[in-house]
Amino acid sequence: MTYSPDRAGAADLPVYLVLEGDLLIATDIADALSAHGPCRVLHVTSPEEIAATIEAEPALAAAFLEMRLAQLQDIGLAETLHARGARMILTAGEADMDAVLDLGWFMLLRPFSDEMIRAVLPVPQRA
Repeated sequence: MTYSPDRAGAADLPVYLVLEGDLLIATDIADALSAHGPCRVLHVTSPEEIAATIEAEPALAAAFLEMRLAQLQDIGLAETLHARGARMILTAGEADMDAVLDLGWFMLLRPFSDEMIRAVLPVPQRA
């Protein structure tokens, strides 16, 4: 599912990846991102969908991932997302909090609010 409230100028919009199995939570994240500013949100429900979903995306602003740190590292997904400039934001595995923060990544503890989502977003770069 690609969530983009306004397709005009979509190529210039920040792109966010959301890996989330719960459609309601994924929609809440997409709505919070959209409220922050125009963007495109790519939603997947499993890690296996990510490669095909981001294949045509040269850059990602951030990736919201319902994954534990070990799972993310075991499948090599971190490198793929990092190569596209994605800010890494885990939404599961709070026991990994210290290790996640040591990597310079972010973690959202459930339940999280719109304000918490916006607080971990990268600051937009001005041209």
